[in-house]
Amino acid sequence: MKPILQIAAIALGLGVVAAAASGRLSAWFDGAAEARVSGAGPAPTSATTTEARSCLDEAEMRRVIREELAAATAASVTAQGSPAPASAVGSLAPPSSADQIEFVNRQVDEYIRAGVISESEMARLQSDIATLDPAARRAALQKLVRAMNSGALDGRL
Repeated sequence: MKPILQIAAIALGLGVVAAAASGRLSAWFDGAAEARVSGAGPAPTSATTTEARSCLDEAEMRRVIREELAAATAASVTAQGSPAPASAVGSLAPPSSADQIEFVNRQVDEYIRAGVISESEMARLQSDIATLDPAARRAALQKLVRAMNSGALDGRL
């Protein structure tokens, strides 16, 4: 047998196996008259055919996800009244006290001097950093990440 025919036979076999694995082949044998075109929009289905199948095809899953996202965004908009800009949400955090900022910076410096930080210590440090206002939080995280990237501090973020 010529190599090109062998390759074609293998490709055809793989296509049949893939179709059988995805469930398309069984629908064809069952006599489903529904034509499936790749990239086409959702095919109209009745309630009985949807109930008979155990899983949704790609187009139906996309439709369901779109409906759920639309419902979720509509619910959040009605709960908030109107969507708030991101800059207004960030400015709602109260400014951190100087003592709090100094305490977190001192902790970061101590861990850098030690050269290593455990996972529990990192979790505690992250919770302390989270209490800071956005500007101080960003500065503390930058200092921490720079130390870890340079190798001055060994740990996991």
